[in-house]
Amino acid sequence: MRYAELEPTMNASATWESVLAAPAPRQHIAQLYTEPGFLARAVGRFAGEGLRRGEAVVLVVTPSHWQTIARGLEDERFALDDFQHRGQLTVLDAAECVAQLLVNGMPDRARFRTLIGGTIEAATAVGHGSVRAFGEIVDLLRRRSLAATIRLEELWAELMTTHAFSLLCGYSLDNFDSQIHRGLLQRVSAAHSDVIPVDDYARLERAVERAYADIFGPSGEPTSLRSTFLAHYARPAAMPDAEAAILAVREFVPVIADALLDRARRHYRTDNDAQAANYHS
Repeated sequence: MRYAELEPTMNASATWESVLAAPAPRQHIAQLYTEPGFLARAVGRFAGEGLRRGEAVVLVVTPSHWQTIARGLEDERFALDDFQHRGQLTVLDAAECVAQLLVNGMPDRARFRTLIGGTIEAATAVGHGSVRAFGEIVDLLRRRSLAATIRLEELWAELMTTHAFSLLCGYSLDNFDSQIHRGLLQRVSAAHSDVIPVDDYARLERAVERAYADIFGPSGEPTSLRSTFLAHYARPAAMPDAEAAILAVREFVPVIADALLDRARRHYRTDNDAQAANYHS
């Protein structure tokens, strides 16, 4: 499955909540986060909506993250023990899965099919309709080897060709880190159908608009230039327009890409500080 061939439809008016509420079968979503709280909210939305709609949910998660996710779901009155007893909810330890999947440092296809494929098949067989899966094995592997991470993403994508489930992958990556924009983010994006880069799309839109004005001038020229970039940039996955505008500069004008990203980061964080100040005033 080549996600780059899918038509990117996500724009600044969409939200990650809407993306995660009703993912289509075989939709493969990457979420970037720096705050565990954002990950917990996103997975809680993804899993909670699935359980509420009668779907089966498989979570391959670290114990610490599961504690936070579970607390949020329980606050919404989900009886998690009951869901697990019925087989509608399955929770696996991500680190234990990594240990079982690797052979010479790389994910083994046969082991993946047995462990992960078997879990998806069991969830499907319970008869709860569609299946949603969340995994952060990829993030644990990313800290060891990008090649192993991409191989695991390929195995997930291969499994989705025979099993119609949706998948959310969590990556502890800072979208405003210039290092990940030099190849890592592009490769991660190309391995998915959708990318959730930040928790506030409207704030990202404002930050990128201001960054373009800073870098390209305060007149109407930045807006026109951004539209031209977006018209010619082949997005590796569906993502907010503002995110695509950042990546487009990396591709078309790489010499100023770091400066634009730094400006966007400053505006994004300053905007948040201003909103927090207004809230407390």
